[in-house]
Amino acid sequence: MNQVAAKLATPQPPRKVFYLIALLLPVLLLLVLEMLLRVSPWYQRYPLFIASESLPGYLQTNPDLIKRYFADPKQAPDLAIDTQYFPAVKPAGQFRIVLQGGSSAAGFPYGRFGSPAAMLQQRLKRLYPDRDILVFNTALSAVNSYTLRDVSAEILAIEPDLILIYAGHNEYLGLMGVGSALLGDGNHLSKLLYLQLRQLALFQAGQRLYSALRTPPAPALAERTMMAQIAAEQQIPLNSSLYQAGLQQFQANLKALLHRYHQAGVPVILSSIASNERQPPFSSSQPALTLTPEPQQARQQLQQALQQNPDVASWHFQLAELLLDAGEQRLALQHFQLAREHDLLRFRAPLAINQQLQQLASDFRLPLADAEAQLRQASNNGIIDYQLMLEHLHPNARGYFLIAETWLPLLERYLGPPAVAVSLAQAWADMPLTAVDLQLADYKIRQLTADYPFTTEPQQVSFGPRQNPEQQLAWQRAQGLSWLQSSQQLLDYYQQQQQPAKAAKVAALLFDALPNQHQAAYVAGQLYFDSQDLLLAMYYQQRAVNLAPENISYRLMLARSYYFAGELTAALQQVEHILTLDPTHALALRQQAQLRQQLAPTQAPGRP
Repeated sequence: MNQVAAKLATPQPPRKVFYLIALLLPVLLLLVLEMLLRVSPWYQRYPLFIASESLPGYLQTNPDLIKRYFADPKQAPDLAIDTQYFPAVKPAGQFRIVLQGGSSAAGFPYGRFGSPAAMLQQRLKRLYPDRDILVFNTALSAVNSYTLRDVSAEILAIEPDLILIYAGHNEYLGLMGVGSALLGDGNHLSKLLYLQLRQLALFQAGQRLYSALRTPPAPALAERTMMAQIAAEQQIPLNSSLYQAGLQQFQANLKALLHRYHQAGVPVILSSIASNERQPPFSSSQPALTLTPEPQQARQQLQQALQQNPDVASWHFQLAELLLDAGEQRLALQHFQLAREHDLLRFRAPLAINQQLQQLASDFRLPLADAEAQLRQASNNGIIDYQLMLEHLHPNARGYFLIAETWLPLLERYLGPPAVAVSLAQAWADMPLTAVDLQLADYKIRQLTADYPFTTEPQQVSFGPRQNPEQQLAWQRAQGLSWLQSSQQLLDYYQQQQQPAKAAKVAALLFDALPNQHQAAYVAGQLYFDSQDLLLAMYYQQRAVNLAPENISYRLMLARSYYFAGELTAALQQVEHILTLDPTHALALRQQAQLRQQLAPTQAPGRP
């Protein structure tokens, strides 16, 4: 009896504690399982930047970034950011510019050195030769504002000083776009949730289990172009619910992206985007009309048809062509744009995307580079066409060059006025693409336009002539030869042919690709000197000296370039630095005496 009374008198743990333990136990088990999975080989993060194995102390873009969005990495499309290396620790005084966007920002089909980022980098070499400016490209084909938003924290981690955004074409048919065959299902909130859950090891494990159990998809499109794989023949009429959803996701993602950069104190330059206005619509609600041969009657025929049904893309396009032939450029432009607006297959951004970019620039008080206006101004009749576009929306080399030009005036507020004036003709001559790059790009475009949606069935494409070493190297690149190997072979060829200007461009690209190789910078500097381009000779020789400051040969060559450029004080500084390394260096002693004599003040008249 006393024992029972004692038990009753002993305080019992409240039931809430048991309930709390019961609730926390599975959470703790899940946390333990999450931690265990994170150290297993099954967990994959696919960060935007990874440590370089070939260049110690450098980071590089992750070629597997696209895999982070797929449950089974093997199902990810064959897309990668072009490799670019940069110091893991930001050097003092370096000004970092990062470009974000899709394939047009990435420079398709030319690759990294045809991108507007590379065109801008090349321009800045001459305009600010004494500044350490790095233009870094994170653009990737087929991605849209979801990826831009997803990688923004990683971009901030590399300490950018300025961010450029050229994006908007892929909101409908890009990765996670509202009409895309690649992760296009679900609404905006579910896609944002997916991006967060993909970071969990447990979620990845569940995805892989599900992927292993379900029937694998038929690989019918495996050999098709990315446009054929991603479109799913999704038709999106103007102002439809899917159309509005694409605009809403772009605006929401860009607002979140710009807010994050604003909070971090990193300035941003937005850009309008451009496409080929003379590209026939890919998909129209009605087929093209059979027109009478007489132009005026055909025009009336189309106008009457459009009065009955103004939403037919093919009819707007037919009318635009007739108007252009009649010399009515302004009215023709309106109908070319209406043809694009009513194109049901939205590989080109509608006008509303540029309108949103203008509004976002205003709301966030950001500068807006009007790339579309720049291309329009350089186009025949004020209509952007195949003069600057390769197909529906990818610019040619000149087009990418002009996009980069739109950023230059806006950069002055961050970099100050340029040190030198450079003509547009000189800048275009510096364009960082070789004959091999241009030949290979032509082949890629012919491959792209030989498949859906340009044709109903894929067509065979031959590479073309291979009659000279440049064409041979381009063909070998298409067969798998690396850019690095082909560039080295091209450099050797130009040197054998005694073409120093062409050889200098290739050597410079090799150093730009491998920024820790001082020998490559030195060779580029020497070749630019031989081609009488003293400014770029000094630019690359200075970089060779920075990487190998005790190399006397490098400093001698830099002093020579300074001398011939009339910069005698800078030449003397290099010579005297050599003498601190080797006080008995005979050539440096002679040059020191000569430079001091030339720099001595002219004796005043009447003085002894």
